[in-house]
Amino acid sequence: MEAHPRHSNFLLPGIICLGAVLRIPITSIPPILTTVAKGLNVNVTSLGILTTLPLLAFAFFSPLAPKLAHKLGNEGAFVAVLLLMIVGSILRIFSVPLMFAGTLLLGIGISQMNVLLPTIITANFPHKIGLYTAMYTFTMGLMTAVASMLAVPITNATSWQALIILLTVMIGLALLVWLPNLKFNQHLTPHRHPHQVASSPRISVWQNKKAWLLLIFMGIQSAIFYTSIAWLPTIASDAGLSPSLAGILAGINALVSLPVSFLVPNFVTRFTKHKRQLFVLLATSSALISFTMLLFPTANFSYWLLLNIFNGLATGSLFPYLMASFSNKTRNATETAELSGMVQAGGYLLAAIGPVLFGNAYAHFHSWTPQIVVMLFAIMIMGWAGYLVEKTDKIFN
Repeated sequence: MEAHPRHSNFLLPGIICLGAVLRIPITSIPPILTTVAKGLNVNVTSLGILTTLPLLAFAFFSPLAPKLAHKLGNEGAFVAVLLLMIVGSILRIFSVPLMFAGTLLLGIGISQMNVLLPTIITANFPHKIGLYTAMYTFTMGLMTAVASMLAVPITNATSWQALIILLTVMIGLALLVWLPNLKFNQHLTPHRHPHQVASSPRISVWQNKKAWLLLIFMGIQSAIFYTSIAWLPTIASDAGLSPSLAGILAGINALVSLPVSFLVPNFVTRFTKHKRQLFVLLATSSALISFTMLLFPTANFSYWLLLNIFNGLATGSLFPYLMASFSNKTRNATETAELSGMVQAGGYLLAAIGPVLFGNAYAHFHSWTPQIVVMLFAIMIMGWAGYLVEKTDKIFN
C-alpha cells in the first residue's frame, strides 16, 4: 500500500475547478454551432465533426495519461494539461482549421484529466474515494447543464468568440487555483501487481480479463449517454412532441441525473460487492426501461417525462459509478491510472461510433426500431459485464 502523501490546501478546490472545466469547453459549442458556422462562413454540417473529435481524442490519448503522470507527477501533469487546454480553446476563434485543431487539443487535454482525476483521488484520499469522486462528477454535470443553457444568451448578447474567450478564462482560473498543488507534486512509480515475482515481466492491464469487462461496461454506458443526448429529442419530435417540449424533456433528463451523480459514488464505495451487483442491475434495468419505452412512441408528454426520468437515473448513475470504480477497484494510484487509461481508451471509442451508427441506421431503415433493439441487447451485455466485475473486490488480484 502506498503511503498517504501530504497535499496542498488547494487540492480540493483544485479538484472541484477541474471538474468545472472538464466538459464545458466542448459541450458549450453544439447549442451555438449554427452561429459559429455563420461566423466562419461555412456550412453548419461541415462542423459536425466537432462533436465526435473530442470522443476520438478520449479514445486514442487516454492510455498516455499514466506515462504523463510518471514523467511530470500527478499535480504537474494537470498544469501541463490545463495549459494545453488554454491554447486549444483560444485557437478556436481564428479560423475553421484552427477550430478543428483547437478542439482536438481540448479533447487531448480532457482525455488526460478523465484518467488522472480518479488517480489523484486514490493517491490523496484513499478512504474518501466516494465523496471526492462525487464532488467533481457533480460539479462537472452542474456546470455542463448551466453552460449549455447560458451559451445561447451569452452569444446573443456578445458573440460566439466572446463565449469561447470566457470559457478559456475559466480554464485559466482553474489553472491558477491548481498551481499551489505543485508544491506537493507526487510521481507515479512503476508498480508490480500482487503475486508477480520480481524477475517476471510486468503484466499489462490489457491482459487483464476483468479490466476488459470494465471496458465493455464503460463503452456501452458511454454509448447510452451520448446516444440519448443526440437522439432522444429527435425521436420525441418524430413521435409528435413539439421541439420546445423535447428540449424541456432533455433539461429534465439532465436535472434528474445531477443529484444521482452526487449520491452514487458515496454509496457504492461503502457497499459490499453483493450490494454493488444489485446496484448495477438496478441501473441497467432503468436504462432498459427507457429504451424499451422508445419502441412504443406516443405524443403523450407524461409518457416521455417518465421515459426521460428513467434515462436520467440510468445515465446519472452509471458514469459516476464507473469513475468511483477506477479508484475502488485498485490498490494504489499507479493501478488506478493504468486501469482508467485502458478502460477509457476503449470505452470512448465505442462512445464515438455509437451515436453515429444509431443515426445512420435510421437513414437506412427509415425507422428507429432496429437500432433501439440493438441498444437493448447492448445494455444487457453492459449489465452482465458490470455484474461480473463486482464478483471481485479488486481488478488486479
